[in-house]
Amino acid sequence: MQKCVEDAVFKLLDLMVVYPVEDESKLTDKDGRVLPDAHLMKRGATAVDLAYKVHTDLGDNFIRAIDARTKRVVGHDHELSDGDVIKIVAAV
Repeated sequence: MQKCVEDAVFKLLDLMVVYPVEDESKLTDKDGRVLPDAHLMKRGATAVDLAYKVHTDLGDNFIRAIDARTKRVVGHDHELSDGDVIKIVAAV
């Protein structure tokens, strides 16, 4: 059953998992929980798409994002990959 669900989500629906974090060095949210959220995103989604998925205010006030694995600053049009851990920087 699990295999059927995974195939439907990742192959048929063409989704991927992306993890937004508050602290990109510890991979935690503001309460210190490690990788507390996982968002299913359509392949081809960008950093600003993730910002909007987390909260409209983050998307509206998006400045940049940080790829937690590479420590690289990325822009709004950066295409996300399956398993990315991303910090959203916004002016809120």
